[in-house]
Amino acid sequence: MLDKDVFCPDDRLLTLLRDDDKQAFDLIYNRYWEQLFVYVAKVITDKDSAKDIVQEIFVSLWFRRMNLSDIDSLQAYLFTAARYKGLTYIKDNIYKNKYLESLKQFFNEECESVSQQIEANELSLLIDDEIATLPPKMKEVFILSRKENLSHKLISEKLMISDKTVKKQINNVLKHLRLKLADK
Repeated sequence: MLDKDVFCPDDRLLTLLRDDDKQAFDLIYNRYWEQLFVYVAKVITDKDSAKDIVQEIFVSLWFRRMNLSDIDSLQAYLFTAARYKGLTYIKDNIYKNKYLESLKQFFNEECESVSQQIEANELSLLIDDEIATLPPKMKEVFILSRKENLSHKLISEKLMISDKTVKKQINNVLKHLRLKLADK
């Protein structure tokens, strides 16, 4: 048994800890908890996470107490564990933040894409509505040109009208659509 008021060197505490002495563990905890917390908190700047990391170090120390025969310095062991856990925390948060940023960007792009698709569909419906109101010959020329992708020459041959008439009809439809869409 140890007296908590008596200074006990780290190597003796480590030996007692290996022998399953709970009071030795408590002394180690009380001796190093604050130092480790300050050390980790400087690096990761999140005090709650720093507390969690220090707790993990001591939990690990307790569970591994029987396998600590190769430790020469308890203090060095604890601070090495703190550095390792702190760096792991930082690395994990970098990946987590990159993942979250990537996910956020994906959803923003998807929202924009969906929004653009909706706008394109609405525009297409407006254009189709306006085409439906055109005089029959003008509508036919425009549909052959824009929906069936026929050249002016093929349209003129198919409808037996001149190339100039086809060109004029298409220009008139485009002017009409620009005016109507500008109003909406």
